Amino acid sequence: MNDNSTYYIDLITRYFSGEITEEELRLLSDWLQADPSNKETFRQYQQTWQLIEKQNIGQSVNLDREWEALQSKINAPVSGSGTNGKVIPIKPAFTLQKVWKAAAAVIIFLVSGFLLYNYISKPSNIVLTAQASNLEQMLPDGSVISLQKGSQITYPSKFTGGTRNVELNGKAYFKVSHDKTRPFIVSSGNARIEVLGTQFNVNTSKAPGTLEVVLTSGKVSVYYTQKPTENVILMPGEKAVLNASQNQIQKSSNADANYMAWKTRVLVFDDKTLAEVINTLEDVYQVPVILADEKLAGCRVTATFNDQSLESILQVLEETLSLNIKHNGNNLEISGKGCQ
Repeated sequence: MNDNSTYYIDLITRYFSGEITEEELRLLSDWLQADPSNKETFRQYQQTWQLIEKQNIGQSVNLDREWEALQSKINAPVSGSGTNGKVIPIKPAFTLQKVWKAAAAVIIFLVSGFLLYNYISKPSNIVLTAQASNLEQMLPDGSVISLQKGSQITYPSKFTGGTRNVELNGKAYFKVSHDKTRPFIVSSGNARIEVLGTQFNVNTSKAPGTLEVVLTSGKVSVYYTQKPTENVILMPGEKAVLNASQNQIQKSSNADANYMAWKTRVLVFDDKTLAEVINTLEDVYQVPVILADEKLAGCRVTATFNDQSLESILQVLEETLSLNIKHNGNNLEISGKGCQ
């Protein structure tokens, strides 16, 4: 099957002209069901065709009547004329009706070209949401994005112009395809992250009005739209926290060993408090955890977990710290003597 848009536009034209075959009709039907935008293209052509046909019918009737009247006048006897007093009618090489049909064909061609140009040249926005679980997606330029569950990214179906712009709400890891002629820009509110080709983690949901960027490799520039010259450059291992309410950018070394745990499922706790462990587990496994006794928050944890289930991790914590962990509705509740 030919996936070229021009091929299917030709099938649409053949459908309205009544020349489509059974096999072509099946292909056209499959194409229409494949994407809502294809149905919209079909609808636009249908409106155009109906308008032309309506004008064609009206014009054909009027032109035929006028031609018959003209023929009658030409055939009427004229005194003093040769050939038995009649003027010999001269039939034109093509009728006015054919002229109209030719004009209609030109109109269809021009309108088709206009619609095809708009269909191809104007990319639509794609809104991608990681609903049930984490999601990985390749973007039109070959860049790869990993979205955490509950996060959303908006990007065009085709990158055009001098930049590659996407908008993020939530947490994502970007592996950007290198293109020195077109910077890749991640937007969140009035904050911007600009790169040419690199790998980094972005979190827009750490705290209201803040954006956190941790660079894995390459180099990125972070700034606010109203202050593009006051940018901050990050190198691998560095982190930037942008506070939108104050238009501030704070750069530091990344001390969080688990900043990528939501994607890798590798968790490393080196003498961390139970409160810190719980915060990480809530972020990675998207499950609220409640401490029944705040005295448990200071208990220290040293452990490493590699792609283990939440239940398996909780079982280790229960046995290590003498805790009691149970489900309480949609939450997990931790109680016990702990490290007292």
